[in-house]
Amino acid sequence: MSHLQMAAMEKENTGVKQVKQDKMEVTHSQSIHDSPTKNIFNSSTYQTPSLLQKDMQSVTYKSQIKPDEPMAVTTHGYMALCGLTDQQPGDTRSIIKTRMYQIKEIRETVNTSDSEGKLSAIYSTSQKLPELKSSTSIQTLIKYKLLDEEVWHEFEMGHITMEELQASLAQYTGKPTAIAGVYVESSKKKISFLEAAEKGFLAKTYAVEFLEAQAATGSLTDLSTGQTYSVAEALERGIVETGLKDKLIEAEKAVSGYIHAGKKLSVFQAMQERVLDRYKGKKILEIQVATGGLINPEIGVRVPVSIAVDQGLLNKETLQGLCDPVSNPKGFHNPDSGLKAYYSDILKECLYDIDGDVFLFPFGEKHLTNTSPTSSHRVSVVSSSSGIEMSAYEAFKARHIDKRTYLFLSQQESEWQEKSTSDASGNTVHIIADVKGGRQLCLESALSQRFLEISELESYGSGDLSIYEIADIIFSRMVVVEDINSPIAGLWDVTRRKRLSVLQGFQQGFTDRISALRLLEAQACTGGICDPSSGEKVGLAEALKRGLLDEALNQQLQQFEQVFNGILHPKTSKTLSISQAIQENLLPKDVGFRCIEFQLLTGGLISPDTHDRVSLEEVIQSGLVDKVTASALKDERFHTKSLTCPKTKRRITFREALERSVYDCHTGLRLLEATKSHGFGAKSTFHYVWAYK
Repeated sequence: MSHLQMAAMEKENTGVKQVKQDKMEVTHSQSIHDSPTKNIFNSSTYQTPSLLQKDMQSVTYKSQIKPDEPMAVTTHGYMALCGLTDQQPGDTRSIIKTRMYQIKEIRETVNTSDSEGKLSAIYSTSQKLPELKSSTSIQTLIKYKLLDEEVWHEFEMGHITMEELQASLAQYTGKPTAIAGVYVESSKKKISFLEAAEKGFLAKTYAVEFLEAQAATGSLTDLSTGQTYSVAEALERGIVETGLKDKLIEAEKAVSGYIHAGKKLSVFQAMQERVLDRYKGKKILEIQVATGGLINPEIGVRVPVSIAVDQGLLNKETLQGLCDPVSNPKGFHNPDSGLKAYYSDILKECLYDIDGDVFLFPFGEKHLTNTSPTSSHRVSVVSSSSGIEMSAYEAFKARHIDKRTYLFLSQQESEWQEKSTSDASGNTVHIIADVKGGRQLCLESALSQRFLEISELESYGSGDLSIYEIADIIFSRMVVVEDINSPIAGLWDVTRRKRLSVLQGFQQGFTDRISALRLLEAQACTGGICDPSSGEKVGLAEALKRGLLDEALNQQLQQFEQVFNGILHPKTSKTLSISQAIQENLLPKDVGFRCIEFQLLTGGLISPDTHDRVSLEEVIQSGLVDKVTASALKDERFHTKSLTCPKTKRRITFREALERSVYDCHTGLRLLEATKSHGFGAKSTFHYVWAYK
């Protein structure tokens, strides 16, 4: 998935498209707007009379995109996420049902029957870009598709409140999500980029890059107050030094417009007219898309990507190439590592400071915003005044942030999608999967285990709870116990911070096939093939069906599954232990020895009848293994380095792999950290593209 998708769509899909009771909810390509669960639950016994009544009372109106214009809701391509996929004839998805909400913050209202007066009241209490004037006409907003004509009519009729109308325009007039400064982990304080450069946290050239990015979104920030100013105002107040005046004024033209031939040009138009260097232009476009949308200098309003294309502020080809290193090289430096990066990638590593309502880049050894298998949530919200650090969900539940901010932060960390499938009994179950982190949850299982209440499931089905909230609710109630008998269940991609099955690890070049086979042998003979996304252990047939194995691995693992289930003597039908099976020539010695090693190192030899574990001492005393084998098992020199460490690429034993592993807080199973190596795995372009899409 492209780096720009979350940031591009976070604000585009808010407001008029889907507005909820109490707070704004950000919709996404993973929205349950057309999801199987929503459709099923709405027609099922889960739908209570009160919910049905609430649904009937919802305000219904057309979306901003007309029926004959392109729009996509759940298509997964990059263009679809930006609302640019061609619509099929007869597709009525552009007509959507919404719930209006009242924003939490109390706004000033003006009693007037004059339409323009009402608009002035809206803008007089909203955050404005420098060029946005309260005299902007209703016709202009409707013309640029920033206000739906029917919504305005509903407002004039009194069916929609001032707050509701204001909220529908918030995505265009609100403060962009530009990175405002630095958060120092050791002192838990925030400082400006220039101060950070003076203190040696980053190079001054890097600091200037981020100040220019702020100017290009119309929001130079005073960290002490959280207020944003134009370049002229910031210079006057001493927020930035005068030596940067020319650079920042030039950057601010991305908001105010580039004057050429008597016209005010946008960034993209200036690129086309060769007024603006294409490299600089694409860098600015990437910033604006990442922070909420492109700016139309004619009216000084931030415009969602799909509307921006219609208005000529961007074209599809340029949009597709904004995060393509060939057509648009990375234009920023990661302040911590100094490595080249896109602005959207750096934004994903930022913290949200509730005291200033700003995004800050964290500096320190704790790497607060990093996702890890040992922590269910990363720290993404801080209070710079008190030093409190918390996850986005914790901040949202404590009402430190609103729903819109919560969802934006959640989308930096995870990407939840919903799908329906059938369980072993043929019943339909609903799975939500985090394609970023490699996690998945079954809603029916969560319901049966009381991690989820029926009322919450109903709220999710009706759209009142987002897929991110449902996932966080379940995680907040789950109690995961570390499985000390776990083999290596999968890999942890250190770079992308994602769980991978062993087969995925091989396919994507993290380990070689022999090492993958050994890890899967250990799984098969100790209880089943592990699915690290859910924590389930399944038989070979089910593992093959789920894509945890390929056909060749399935054949190679048959004997290892038989060891766990018990090898039957062909004549006596008696269940044999591993040693007995070896003695009867029903199991090759090398296979048997590996099974004994895998089982003992993960807790003890497994009885094929009861699946109870037996320690090495008990095994020797009971004579379940012969003396030679017992002696070899005790001597670590006999443990072969049969694996290549997926992180260091050095040869290690299975014991060393277990010692290096970490317990996954999501499943309780062991994961082994892994880094990419182009020397392993399938070499086809298909696998390479699939791994990084």
